[in-house]
Amino acid sequence: MIKVILVPVDGSERSAEVLDTALVVAKRFDAHIKVVHVRQQTSELFNLPAGFRDEYAKMSNRAIDEVADTVKQQFNSFCDNHKIKVTRKPSAASEISASLHVFEGNPESVLDRESRLVDVIAMSRPTKHRIGGPGVGELHESLMLHSGRPVLIVPPADAWTPRRADRAAIGGNDSVEASRALCMTLPWLKQMSKVTVLVSKKREDSAADVVDYLKRHGCKADHYVITGGGNVGKKMLATCDEIGAEFLVVGGFSHTRTRQRLFGGVTSYLLSNTDIITVMAH
Repeated sequence: MIKVILVPVDGSERSAEVLDTALVVAKRFDAHIKVVHVRQQTSELFNLPAGFRDEYAKMSNRAIDEVADTVKQQFNSFCDNHKIKVTRKPSAASEISASLHVFEGNPESVLDRESRLVDVIAMSRPTKHRIGGPGVGELHESLMLHSGRPVLIVPPADAWTPRRADRAAIGGNDSVEASRALCMTLPWLKQMSKVTVLVSKKREDSAADVVDYLKRHGCKADHYVITGGGNVGKKMLATCDEIGAEFLVVGGFSHTRTRQRLFGGVTSYLLSNTDIITVMAH
């Protein structure tokens, strides 16, 4: 069951948009939305004169404070607009609630720690061609690899409107990662009107076992064979569009990160291009 949803925010419109999708998930399961913001201190520029260093530190702190204030305003507006109960931590009550936690430190380390006792992590799709800061998808990768929790990728507003998805697709490639992703998303899949297992022609024989497993858990399931070569991630999204699936489940980083970075892969492509809700687990 999904009872605690972690939403990392940075004050941007994109991270604020994720809250609306997190609310859709929370309404499915009467879940708690745990919103986390990390105040990342900038490093000192020791090559500057002392006076300039002091001024730089003041400017940086003001910028950090402004972002934290924006996060608080976004959180309060979100809770007020949707009449969400604000608490410090999840309760056992069957109700939707939310909490805001502001930490100091390294975002990757803090989020890795805070993700250990949640059920899913909701994040915006990484921004392409980002200048400065972590490389595209790095925090998504870190959380996927270190938290042991599924990461739910929310597309930008021009591609996705927050809504309850009713039809799901699963990438079936016989990997441990795909198996974990499937098991972690069963609470969702059991609520879907149809779950379709996407397989290549050479893996079609194993699709029947996956479909049977899903049916044993009460899912209405079938399979679909993706034919031809080319970009698998692109074909998966095209197939989802064809069959009307708005919720995609895949195993993240079935290949090594080095291979993904050098040659690309399904995970990398979906992180950058997915236009539907995509849940990944490593």
